[in-house]
Amino acid sequence: MSSWLNTTATLQNVTTLPAGITSARALEIIQNHNLHMQCDPHMVKFEPIPKPSKVESPTIPANRGLVAIGEPEYYSVTDKVHTLPAGLWDSNVESTNEFVNLEKGVFVRLYSPLNVVMETVWTVRENESGGIELVEDVLIKASRLLVGTVKNMCSQNWTTFHGKIVNLMKESPASS
Repeated sequence: MSSWLNTTATLQNVTTLPAGITSARALEIIQNHNLHMQCDPHMVKFEPIPKPSKVESPTIPANRGLVAIGEPEYYSVTDKVHTLPAGLWDSNVESTNEFVNLEKGVFVRLYSPLNVVMETVWTVRENESGGIELVEDVLIKASRLLVGTVKNMCSQNWTTFHGKIVNLMKESPASS
């Protein structure tokens, strides 16, 4: 973002998957857009939509080194956002989510009100000890006034989000 009013922030969340979850199973779950959105602790509802006009081109930024293995899919997503502590004042925020499956994961771009854009790359990789990890790399683009709030929201809820995804990975494939 070129304006001095806007900035970016990044964060990475990593979860080591329990023994017995294969890379194939992990990919199956994170590339299932419906299941993925259902794991978001803020999500209230979602529905598929046609490609909106505000979508950036190309879909996946060239500087991220990512290769799509499918066409983008788009969703209107309503999240419950806590704007004051203890749920004293909550609001529903409607965003557009763009999902693109990748060879080792999924790219998700979220367009929210107030020009907040989040690009998240979810990947499944082997770690140094031979285990499998779920990695969430987040790039937040927002006004300087909002970027800290958005980053804090992501930081507070990632363990719940990852926990729900891991629980789905543990289920037998027929039940998910």
